Amino acid sequence: MTIHLVSCCLEEGNLSYPLGALCIQSSLLAKGFACVHHPFTLADDPRQAAGQVAYEQGEVIGLSVYLWNRLWMDSFLSALKEEHPGLVVFAGGPEATANPQSFNLDSLSFLVVGEGEEAVVQAVQQLAKHQAVQGKGLVSDLKYISYAPSPQLSELSSPILQGLADPFLTEGASVLWEMTRGCPFHCSFCFESRGQRSVRHFPPERLEAELDYLVAHGVGEIYVLDPTFNMDKKRTLELLSLIEAKSQAIHFVFEIRAELLDKQLADAFSRINCSLQIGLQSSDPAVLKQANRSFVPDSFAKKVALLNDRGIPFGLDLIIGLPLDSFEAFTKSLDYAMALKPSNLDIFPLSLLPGTLVADQAAEFGIKHLKDAPYTIQSSPTFCEEDILRAIRLKEAADLFFTQGQAGMWMGKLGEALELKGHQILTLFNSYLSFYLKKSGQRQEEIDIFSVQEAFVRSLLKKLGKQAYEPALLSYMELHQGIAFIQTYQESPVIRLLYSLDELSLLDRLSLEEFVRTYPEQEQQEFAIQAQEDGQLLFIPLK
Repeated sequence: MTIHLVSCCLEEGNLSYPLGALCIQSSLLAKGFACVHHPFTLADDPRQAAGQVAYEQGEVIGLSVYLWNRLWMDSFLSALKEEHPGLVVFAGGPEATANPQSFNLDSLSFLVVGEGEEAVVQAVQQLAKHQAVQGKGLVSDLKYISYAPSPQLSELSSPILQGLADPFLTEGASVLWEMTRGCPFHCSFCFESRGQRSVRHFPPERLEAELDYLVAHGVGEIYVLDPTFNMDKKRTLELLSLIEAKSQAIHFVFEIRAELLDKQLADAFSRINCSLQIGLQSSDPAVLKQANRSFVPDSFAKKVALLNDRGIPFGLDLIIGLPLDSFEAFTKSLDYAMALKPSNLDIFPLSLLPGTLVADQAAEFGIKHLKDAPYTIQSSPTFCEEDILRAIRLKEAADLFFTQGQAGMWMGKLGEALELKGHQILTLFNSYLSFYLKKSGQRQEEIDIFSVQEAFVRSLLKKLGKQAYEPALLSYMELHQGIAFIQTYQESPVIRLLYSLDELSLLDRLSLEEFVRTYPEQEQQEFAIQAQEDGQLLFIPLK
């Protein structure tokens, strides 16, 4: 009997790494069962995909279901059962675990609820003996839902070391590397809010072997799956030391808690090729308290400054529409986040994931949301539908102007020049962008964001009578855009400045007014920016 596992990722390329299905395949193979993995993406037609999965009578098909592929999997299953109504099909994954009641067991033989490595093996052993599928986490009747016990991570086989991930470990690929399961925190919007609040680590010897394997295959980027990588300082320093010794060429992405940062950890992060992602979510004390998160604004800012002082790229997450959130509170959070000079902002409307505390509290807080995946908020008593849409437009402006345009290091100076807050600048940029696209006939994806930023700033300075700041501000922007460009694309840009590099560095601490009054504009100078082997940037005069 062969088990066929079906996965569906977001898209081909760097977002196509079906870790969940690979883990289940690894466990089945380790127990001697034949198992074939069929990877698809959302671009594939699910009904055609159902016809491409070659199986024989008596074989079993398993679906790896996530929030983003639920509709695709529903269509796949429908097509599959139309042709073969008696086929044994089961579903597992985060969506089955979070929302088992939403699945139709008329179409599925059973669900796997919880971590599936051991539960799926148990189910397949029972099927092979023609026994009824039963056990914790194996649900064939929605009246009786149970959760699979958490396996000992030291006893699980590695899909990486088994070679199962090889088709996805292409040169320069982005991959997921699982270090930990569980979380000690209980944020209301996260599925862990109802979890065991325990943290389990994969053994260090397994992690070292997997790292060697990934390095040998030349992957370009590794997303570390550990929701609070810096929770255990000793372990964090040991892992960073291992990474520093073995994989300087690979870029790593870690999720951390800013509150747990200190100088020693920041120094260790600075010695490897990495970026960090930090879950701010909101800066409003009442919103965060309701979300079961603690927050001290001044302390948070000081911790984040440790990263900027060392040139470590980091991003901040914000959520639109948490309980008690409002448009005013969101814009304050957005302004606070931009002032911390992150490399990127990741902003999402609240998804009320089934099984989370916030989903259970939706009626209590009067939150209206989509009833099916992705369960996105539509409105609340403090955040009306119109304001949700306004916030999403700000999110879109931040994606383009702040994140894609790498505005983190100069957004504050622009606000100073214009005497505007960050969210006000983004609102004006949205209006300008509509005008620009209409006039140029371009689509948004075709524009050069750096050129559009410059044109927008020139236009705004002229409109507000602030043109005296233009040479200094545009040179400061050009300098940081050039630095961001080489760090992002590893290509050497040419920048044009109207002030010396030493003078522009003073803008980090001087006001624009004082700078313009003290330092006169100079003849334009051109510089090529090159990265040295030690990571330092070299500015080479071209004239």
